[in-house]
Amino acid sequence: MNEILVCNPSYFDINYEINSWMSVDNGADPEKASRQWLNLTNQLLGCGATLHYIEPDPRFPDMVFTANAGLVHSKTRTVILSNFRHKERQGEKQVFKDWFLNHDYRVVELPEHICFEGEGDALFLGDTLFLGYGFRTDLSAHSIVANALGVDYVSCELVDPYFYHLDTCFMPMSDRVVYFKNAFSDYSQISMIDKFIEIGTERGRLDILNVHKEQADEFICNSVNVKSSIITPTSSSHLSFAGYKQYVCNLSEFMKSGGAAKCLTLKL
Repeated sequence: MNEILVCNPSYFDINYEINSWMSVDNGADPEKASRQWLNLTNQLLGCGATLHYIEPDPRFPDMVFTANAGLVHSKTRTVILSNFRHKERQGEKQVFKDWFLNHDYRVVELPEHICFEGEGDALFLGDTLFLGYGFRTDLSAHSIVANALGVDYVSCELVDPYFYHLDTCFMPMSDRVVYFKNAFSDYSQISMIDKFIEIGTERGRLDILNVHKEQADEFICNSVNVKSSIITPTSSSHLSFAGYKQYVCNLSEFMKSGGAAKCLTLKL
């Protein structure tokens, strides 16, 4: 994950409640959020990432969570744009669409009635695309997205409203998977393990690490992997990220809104 799209939190705030973390009575501190975001971007740059910036729009305080803009397939320079479930975020689609078109991406749009929230619910483990559904993304989006990119996929049903996006509870890496098993339905747990074993057998090794609830609540699965480094919002990550350089980045203001390091980044 070396090319990353980010958005300055100039207009970030908690003006509405669209997930279980959000409360308008527990708003974000704008100055603190700005400092935390700058620290995150500096950490990303220091670890070797190349950052691309989209201008924030005062109408959309959640634009800072660029992971939800779409799913980018770097090999074909294609982006599957999101169809946001909640009306508060639906206007972001055009802003992100304009950015991608202006940067020479092939843009694919799903039918308007099918919800899909980008890399928030779509993450690659190797060449296999894991897709979440249950809260923000429709199951019917999965085959459309996978077919558009010509990739194999696994559908993962999310059952805990605090883990409403796949990237809040699932972090695939080159040599391991860090995830919170209990965020998924029993059937999906079996499907995912079967695919992990298949991928691990092909590769020769794939470590499968199921984190504790306390770690999951600290957004450990919403960490970012850049080369040999991990940028994480939690300090309790020593086992999951053994062998990597770890940088703890306080993202408390964004966690109030249900997102952390990964939510604030979109892989290009």
